[in-house]
Formats: sequence, structure tokens, C-alpha cells
Amino acid sequence: MPAVIPAHIALRTRLAESVTHALELGERLESLIAVKTRHPSGSFHGKVDHSQPPWNAQAAYAITGLHSLARKMERELRAELGLPRRYRGSSDNNTRDALKAVMAQCERADDFTVRLYTRELEKWWRSAKIALDEMEIPKRLPRSPGKPEPPCPWCKNHTLRVKILENEIYCVNPSCSGKTDGRSPRAYLDYSKVVGDWVVRWD
Repeated sequence: MPAVIPAHIALRTRLAESVTHALELGERLESLIAVKTRHPSGSFHGKVDHSQPPWNAQAAYAITGLHSLARKMERELRAELGLPRRYRGSSDNNTRDALKAVMAQCERADDFTVRLYTRELEKWWRSAKIALDEMEIPKRLPRSPGKPEPPCPWCKNHTLRVKILENEIYCVNPSCSGKTDGRSPRAYLDYSKVVGDWVVRWD
């Protein structure tokens, strides 16, 4: 039977893995900055009345987010541990050093702080993976002209979202009554020749 890893060690191991993965994603984002974004960032689909930056704005914003997060965590942690404030420049090397310092200082921090910083890094992964086209942003369901947005059949709210590439529909309402074991029911879009339009088919 494998040995049980103490919780305080497991938490710090997960933080170290989160830092390593964040740095790997950051390096990949750096290689994308010079590649201009094909579409405006975000979920806006209307007319763009201003020129777009000659770089990949989504990748640049994600990298900036990691720079800011690394310095915020180090600043807060040093204050919590009674250490003097350290000022770092905006370079990638300083971000890497700040994250490594957070890992080292978390050996003395409480478990709550370690969990919090791990979650913040894992949350940042989402923006990084969206910029790398490894994760899709959920969007509202497409509607036919003149027709209302379909509500969730369980909670009756307009909280259905779709991932087009994965053809997956689910409700984002955290209190939806259709949840089973904490998971929302799944559906997919299918074209109905009988109806002559796209319909939502639930599992």
C-alpha cells in the first residue's frame, strides 16, 4: 500500500506544479505575441470601429496577468511573513523569480494561503489556454431571427451556454435544479429536418 502524503506537503507540491505549469504556459504565450489576433478579443461580434493592435492582444493580456499575479502573491506573502517589501521589474525573469520566491516562502505560510495561491494560478490557466486556443469560451445559444433565447428546462433561467467546437450545452446557474452530483445536465445542438431549425437535444 502506497504511503500517505501529509496534507501540508501535498498542498505545496500542488502549488509547485501550478507554478511550473504557469511558467510553461507563459513561455508558449510569449511565442504568440507577434502573431496578430484574427478576431477581436472577448465575445463582441459587432462592428469594430478602431484599429486592432499589431500583435496578439489576448496572449499579451494573459502574460500581463501572470506578471501582475506573481508580484501580488509575493508582495502579500512577504507582508504576511513580516519580510521587507521587494520591488521587481516587469521582465519575464523577474516574474519567474517572484513565482519561485512564492514557492519557497510558502513553506512557512499557512495552508489556507497555499490553497488560495494555487487556485489563483489555476484560474489564470484558463485565460492562458483560451489565448492558446486550447480552451473554448462558453457562449449564449444561437437564436433564429425573432425567436427568444431558450431557457434552461430545469431552472427556467436564460443561463444555457454552448461550446460550439465541442457541441456541448449546459446550464451555468449554480443553483439549477437539474444538477446531479454537482454536474449540470448536458445537451447538444442538432439540426431537425422536421422543424427546419436547430434544436437542443438533452442527454
